[in-house]
Amino acid sequence: MTIALYCLGMLVLGAGVGLISAALGLGGGILMVPAFLTFVPGMDAHTAKGTSLFIIIFVAALNAWRLNRGQQERNWDVAGAMAVGSIVGGYAGAWVTSRLPDQAVIWIYVVFLVGAALRTFLIKPVIIRKEQVRRRSGFAVLIGMAGGAVGGGTGTGGGLIMVPLSLIAGIISNERVVALSNMVMVATGIAGTVAHFTAPRTLDLPGTIGHVSLALTPLVFIGAQLAAPLGHRLETQLTLPRRKAVMGVLLLAISVRLAYQVLR
Repeated sequence: MTIALYCLGMLVLGAGVGLISAALGLGGGILMVPAFLTFVPGMDAHTAKGTSLFIIIFVAALNAWRLNRGQQERNWDVAGAMAVGSIVGGYAGAWVTSRLPDQAVIWIYVVFLVGAALRTFLIKPVIIRKEQVRRRSGFAVLIGMAGGAVGGGTGTGGGLIMVPLSLIAGIISNERVVALSNMVMVATGIAGTVAHFTAPRTLDLPGTIGHVSLALTPLVFIGAQLAAPLGHRLETQLTLPRRKAVMGVLLLAISVRLAYQVLR
């Protein structure tokens, strides 16, 4: 019975992540890490972000397939250049933070969330049309490296970094930037997961290798996918200002909750 309730809880957790992520346009990783720390008994920050990166591989791959299906323009050249950078950055970010104290990792995550919230409130979106796109492989590699370093270091995948930087650099259009981000996050997730697999185990949970809990992965992933369609329907009913307000408040609330968890 205990195992059944635990499995049900992880499915519900995944459903919550999928619902909020799809409704607000947030990457699943930015919600999975604090959810793991809050609801999984004994969870530490290293295993939370390592497990999040592992799940992101499958979530991002599925999203990339959906967003590229039926599209003539798939931007393989830009995605390939960004993926090269993201592999380097993703592994380095995950490797470095896996050797930091648990509380230091949480503080890094808090700073990242506050920065993301402020960006949500203050920065206006950049509009890049298809005819305005410029091919800049060097910029693509650097953007991938920056997104990978942040994504691997925080367990979020790096989409919140890659999307705005790609638009600012003008290497992708608004219509294709989310698909591009998901394609690159597959590489980031793989590189970061490799670094976490080789780290010393810190969570006493069956199915855990290094800083990755394989036991949590299928339940959270299935729950997220089941709830995503409802989240997409909610997303169509939210205006952009309301979505930004809810997203910013949610990110700040999560950062306050994590900071309190460290300080208490």
